[in-house]
Amino acid sequence: MAIKRRDYLSWSQLNIWEKNPNLYYEIYVLGLEAPYTKWMKKGKDLAEYLKNGGEADNDVKSIAKLIPTYPEKEFEIKAKLNKNINLLGYLDSFDPKELKIYEYKTGKKYTQKMADKLGQLDFYTLLVWLKYQKLPKSIKLIWIETINKDDIVAFSGKIKTFEVKKTMKDIIKISSRIKKAKQGIDEMWEMVNG
Repeated sequence: MAIKRRDYLSWSQLNIWEKNPNLYYEIYVLGLEAPYTKWMKKGKDLAEYLKNGGEADNDVKSIAKLIPTYPEKEFEIKAKLNKNINLLGYLDSFDPKELKIYEYKTGKKYTQKMADKLGQLDFYTLLVWLKYQKLPKSIKLIWIETINKDDIVAFSGKIKTFEVKKTMKDIIKISSRIKKAKQGIDEMWEMVNG
């Protein structure tokens, strides 16, 4: 039995749809659990602590003190593309007055090339453009290295910042990707609802 369709498109939905429409179907139509690893959990724990404080392990608390932030954490931003595609995103850290974004990534490796090619930052740039009619003044990806220590994911203490530049050309490309995905997703739901 299908679950209720979301009335918006997020980066997660777009990314999963483009990589694997069958996985999209399993998660967003059938309601099955998305794949979740201990590596992802570590990043989620850090994001939760940066937003709300409270309880966290010492590893998370220690690294959180070293990470730059803007006034808003997990900033919800909604916008419409072409008046009929609702978009939703959560910027890890955002300065709405200056239009500056920090996106945090954990993992074993991150490079400038990976940061430059991250479609998630194109998606967020589009959201800022649609909401504020301006490109973000600054987009920085903050990579927090994780290691596998005695089969436990831990932060190594290494943090690196990658400055990412986005242009109107990037907005046009991500808009095209979104429209194509929306069409495919609409067709899938039409088949489901028969």
